[in-house]
Amino acid sequence: MAQRVLIAVDFSPASAQALAVARQHFPQATRRLLQVLRPSDVAANSAAGAAHTGTSPLSSKDMRESAEKEAMEQLEAWAQEGEECGIDVGNAAEEIMRQAEEWGADMIVLGTRGRSQLANMLHGSATEWLIRHARQPVVVVHEVSMDDSIRAHLPPSEIAD
Repeated sequence: MAQRVLIAVDFSPASAQALAVARQHFPQATRRLLQVLRPSDVAANSAAGAAHTGTSPLSSKDMRESAEKEAMEQLEAWAQEGEECGIDVGNAAEEIMRQAEEWGADMIVLGTRGRSQLANMLHGSATEWLIRHARQPVVVVHEVSMDDSIRAHLPPSEIAD
């Protein structure tokens, strides 16, 4: 049985469902929620923030720290008591695998949005890359309709009325 489960979170419905599945199927495991910010998003936010505040884009370190803090707050809002949270910046697939290895994860859980083959060809798929390269088992959760037993494990912002 998995003792340490890393759950990749990007705040999509698919990642919310992946988190719910991990909570339901691995209730005794230590769970760590990880969000990987794309460098391009951090850079875009830094440039936009610099333009808005009139500061130099060279102060991007402060902007990155701000983006990471904001992401951590959102991640912590999704976390339940006892779940760990982590933020990283980089290539999602590579950072998920690196974090899983450094943290000693027994399993990686992530959601997939099921992009088209063309989108995967143009942008690549973190899910496919992890399935091929991760040393741990990878559980992939698709956006699917859920029964109440899984819905009960969704993060608060994703629970439908």
